[in-house]
Amino acid sequence: MSVKGYMVFLVVMSTFLTVSCGDSVPAGNATSMTGSIIVGEVDWVEVTTFDSESEIRKNSKAVADVQFANGGRCTGFFVSDDVLMTNEHCVGSASDVVGMKVFMKHEKGVPESEYAEVKCNEFIGNDVTLDYALVKCEGSPGQRYGKVTLETTQAVEGDSIYIIQQNCDYYSDYNCNWNKKVSEGKVVGVETDVFYDADTLGGSSGSPVFNADSDKVFAIHHAGYGGGWTGRGIKNAAVPMSKIVPHMQANFPSVLADSGDSSDDGSTTPSQDNNTFETAAELESGDSFKAEIESSQEMDFYKVEMKAGEVLDFEIKFSHAQGDLDFVVYKKVGGSFKVVSRKQSSTDDERVRLRVSTSKTYYVKVYGYRGATAEYEVKFKK
Repeated sequence: MSVKGYMVFLVVMSTFLTVSCGDSVPAGNATSMTGSIIVGEVDWVEVTTFDSESEIRKNSKAVADVQFANGGRCTGFFVSDDVLMTNEHCVGSASDVVGMKVFMKHEKGVPESEYAEVKCNEFIGNDVTLDYALVKCEGSPGQRYGKVTLETTQAVEGDSIYIIQQNCDYYSDYNCNWNKKVSEGKVVGVETDVFYDADTLGGSSGSPVFNADSDKVFAIHHAGYGGGWTGRGIKNAAVPMSKIVPHMQANFPSVLADSGDSSDDGSTTPSQDNNTFETAAELESGDSFKAEIESSQEMDFYKVEMKAGEVLDFEIKFSHAQGDLDFVVYKKVGGSFKVVSRKQSSTDDERVRLRVSTSKTYYVKVYGYRGATAEYEVKFKK
């Protein structure tokens, strides 16, 4: 947690209300404030257990592991192309973002060297009462990894929800890895906060709480009740977006200006895991967006329906100094994929202009030469 988070402790009606930002250490360390809110048996699961096409898996891409210079940590999520939201008790002031690190791919099976760090070092603002904070990040990581959709629908008791968070049960295993996880549950009460029985612990502060029916974020997790320092409690609590969104619109209106699904030029960044022919992202003429090859094993696939006589004009723009990228164009013939063109050079950018002779589905595979990684921009027209 942030420096401020070390000082938060509230007692409400003889039960502990524990703000859940914290270090990955068991209770007993007098300087660490942890959220004692696993309800019953631990039921969270690794986000990687969900199919790549599931809405939970897609939404998980926007969730980040936020680590602070003082050794504390929280969870955050992108609400626009370049704005990360977390709790105010995590980021209480501009000083808390100094040395802060944000990782997008801290997931099971991903080596630490490929956690995909993004730089978020500009404090936008926060609100103590609503316990939320906004930080601006470099580039457009929300386009690259995804951003959530906020909804202001009022929760009712019995609603199904899920929380995507960076955590693990360090009360049971001191050395556990706080990979990105999903905990499902139900709303158990609605007052000033929304209460639910999904699991969290210290480090989950700032996690998005999704309505399981709409797959939109209707609250931000920030606390839990009961259990004292045992790591177990009776319920968790979140601040509803029905309160936060109006406050953002009044005080930080530019943040929500680009929170839709489209980039500034009107084209849409693929939100799916387009790493196979089967999950290739579909292109439309005029598309222009940013993407990235983040690991030596990663490949990005795109597809487009072409008619005989049309020109397939596909380009990737990148810096060769950052990493050499290449691509291959295929057409699907029966159940197989036939190579139509290869673009491989040792300079910046790669482009193909190809007049197709038959009406087919064409595919493009973008990859790094000898495991290279780099950011790139896709430009396509026909």
